[in-house]
Amino acid sequence: MVGLIRVIATCVCALRKRIAVCAVLLATFVYTIVVFSSYNARLPRVDMMEQKMSMMQAHIHFLESLYHARHEEVINLQRGNKRISGELMSSNFHKETTMTPRIAAMLKNISGTRVASGLQPKTTLLRTLFVYQLLPHLMDNPLSLKPAFHMRGNRNFTDIVIGIPTVRRDKENYLMITLTHLVEGLSEEDQKTTIIVVFIGETDLEYVVNTARQIESQFPKYVENGLIEVISPAASFYPDMNPMVPTLGDSEKRFRWRTKQNLDTIYLMAYTKTRGTYYLMIEDDVICTKTFMRDIKDFTASVSVSNPNWVFIEFCPIGGIGKMFKSSELLKFITYVQLFYQNMPIDWLLESFLADRVCTIEKASVTEKCVKSKLSIRPKFKSSLFQHIGLYSSLKGKIQKIKDPSGILMAPTFYPHKNPSVDNLFTDIKEHADHSLRKAYEGETFFWGIKPKKNDVVEFWFEHPTVIKRYLFRSSNVEHPADKFYGTVVEVLPVGQNYTKVGEFDEFGLAEGTLNKEIGPLSCIRLRVKQNSNFWVILSEIELKPWEKYSR
Repeated sequence: MVGLIRVIATCVCALRKRIAVCAVLLATFVYTIVVFSSYNARLPRVDMMEQKMSMMQAHIHFLESLYHARHEEVINLQRGNKRISGELMSSNFHKETTMTPRIAAMLKNISGTRVASGLQPKTTLLRTLFVYQLLPHLMDNPLSLKPAFHMRGNRNFTDIVIGIPTVRRDKENYLMITLTHLVEGLSEEDQKTTIIVVFIGETDLEYVVNTARQIESQFPKYVENGLIEVISPAASFYPDMNPMVPTLGDSEKRFRWRTKQNLDTIYLMAYTKTRGTYYLMIEDDVICTKTFMRDIKDFTASVSVSNPNWVFIEFCPIGGIGKMFKSSELLKFITYVQLFYQNMPIDWLLESFLADRVCTIEKASVTEKCVKSKLSIRPKFKSSLFQHIGLYSSLKGKIQKIKDPSGILMAPTFYPHKNPSVDNLFTDIKEHADHSLRKAYEGETFFWGIKPKKNDVVEFWFEHPTVIKRYLFRSSNVEHPADKFYGTVVEVLPVGQNYTKVGEFDEFGLAEGTLNKEIGPLSCIRLRVKQNSNFWVILSEIELKPWEKYSR
């Protein structure tokens, strides 16, 4: 009996020990879960605080850059630098900006609008470091850095400034599409912390005013509350490009285009660098995702914690689209472009600017180390937030491929027109399949020919002698960009006379021009090839516009 009791007592004791051990283990397990749960719950809060602190630091740097700019002004005043009086600036401004009768009449109809006030800009002279030394032509006119037009609301400083340079285009204009997509991609809160600045790089004030009127008419609410601004430079901002020597082997046409594009870029940056903490550069022919601003803010906040020394963030891999700078760092890039604005296009300058920051002298060889180093200061978003939609480049005659966000080709392969009746069409160039010259002329498809040879011709014989006002021949298309007319001239045959050359195809495969009506009725207009080609050839657009009054 005693032995049985001892056995029971021993079992009970062992059971108590096991229960105690299990209780300790259970308590430890529960405590561990509680601790880790609490830690994990705090992690997002810590990350969020770090991101907020990083964004605040960027804003502080922006305010410091403003302070330095104001401090420089004080120093100049202390040194006795004379400032142009308001009266002199006003009188000189009106001399600089000539009001044509049409603009004066237009102003009577738009009195009281933001557009009307834009013709009396209050913006002070734009100022950037060494600007007069690097762009000496600006010294020829004291108001060369004062905008000729500036339409804005009452918004001052904000988080992000979106800069959109725009110019008159060859055919289509995509600016309103771009602005619509940008506005639709902003939440109500984003609209309060964003400014969209449209820079019109044209010196034709009538065109500038009409564009501003279109913007105010389509976006009255956003112009009034300051979300959208419009600014345009004085004509004296641009130098005389005639004595400039083209670089990179570019034609004079391409050289002038990219040089002006660089000047437009730095003007817009110089103005916006004091308007917001960050500057986002895009173009006037893009669309964006519906959440682009939310993605930009979240990614910027995250990157600024993990990689605070970034130079610019890339939200689109194409050219100068979707590149975001800290406004406090913009001055460095502006000065860099001022140094090399004649040497290379803006997308090359972006790459060169990065390489000069982190690469060795062998950067020109695009070494793997250099590429990796550039990526370390150019964080890239996982996917593109912007899509290029422009078919017609701002460089007249240039056509570029277009894809929507799903990757589907959107651009047409030919452009039909209603042309004068013809009696006969003739070409030495062998036609490919169903892409005949007649079908192209009648707007059914494009003409596709096999490797033109020297002295081959494409002739359009009119049914009746026709006085042509304007001609346009566009070779190649988005699917076959190399199938252009090379070394080919445009010739006309006036009734009873010989052929006369009136134009030729440029490097983009475009030939266009206006004919003087004194040339008289034409029997024929033709294209004549002056050299053998290694490529096939496409005519994607044929437009012959007659002087109606002088044609039968």
